[in-house]
Amino acid sequence: MIDDLIRMLAHCLVPGRFSTIPVRRSPGRVAGIRGRLILCAISVSLLLTACHSGPKAIPEGTMRSIMRDMLVSQSVLQVDKSALDGMRIDSVEVQTAILGKYGYTMDDFRFTVREMSMRKSNPLANILSGVAADIKYSRVGAEGRYKEQLRIDSIAQARTSDTVFTSDTVLRGKLDGYRIAYAGPEPADSSVPAGTYRIAFEYSTGSHARSYTKSVRAKRTERSGKTTESTLWLPTAKDTVGYEEEISVGGNVKLLEMTLSEIVRRDLPADTCYLTDIRLVHVLPVRLARRQLFEQLTGFPEQLYLYYEKRYFDSLQTSGGPVPPFAGR
Repeated sequence: MIDDLIRMLAHCLVPGRFSTIPVRRSPGRVAGIRGRLILCAISVSLLLTACHSGPKAIPEGTMRSIMRDMLVSQSVLQVDKSALDGMRIDSVEVQTAILGKYGYTMDDFRFTVREMSMRKSNPLANILSGVAADIKYSRVGAEGRYKEQLRIDSIAQARTSDTVFTSDTVLRGKLDGYRIAYAGPEPADSSVPAGTYRIAFEYSTGSHARSYTKSVRAKRTERSGKTTESTLWLPTAKDTVGYEEEISVGGNVKLLEMTLSEIVRRDLPADTCYLTDIRLVHVLPVRLARRQLFEQLTGFPEQLYLYYEKRYFDSLQTSGGPVPPFAGR
């Protein structure tokens, strides 16, 4: 059978020359001819494969990874619009980029889906089930990392927060009129650092208190004289409980005022209120809190590269030597 295949291939490659093989042939000569023809057949096969420009079939394992990345990328772009940076990206562009990462094209993807759907076993269902399992596994891991990051951020903010006002004064009876004023760490500068401020205290409103009668009013006064106010209502509390709320302060604010207010009805007896342990805390933004905590724990800034680069150039300038050009500047 092998002799017949070799003879047919030889006839096709060089018509007439190898159409008949001599009856008297030595084993060495036949083996040499057979080896050359097999080599030619392999070369032609490789050449035809290389010249083939049709779509390629994607293996099932790779197909599972591609479809998982497509679904995750599409979900990220739908949820986080800032990732697009104002650009309008078609889903086909995202899918094409993902396929390119694995070395395939959209034609290969369509061909594979069509080919798999025509199979009797139809592995697409198993692939999609695998994709769902992969996404669920990734989600569980991401939720765990997110919770751990929240814990670290809360520690960082607690370690780097600054208590700008504290008082152990005990207020009893009427709460209306108590006022806190904060003009920043340097009163002469009269500039309140931007960020989040947390007001906290211990209080009780008595057993006969009515809802929405006591509040904390936050007033922000800008350098231009413009003021903005917000009202934080105190829930009724028969027993002493802790209260904590956050207030956002933007830039260019020269004065932050916190005032306790109470709506009093003349036809009703006054509430027996109690309030103490007042604190106003400046909470740093998460990124800044992380950076300061890193510096506290290690003694080095977060951006070590920039830190050592600055020290290097400062040393050159101090010594009077020339500052060499820096790559990438």
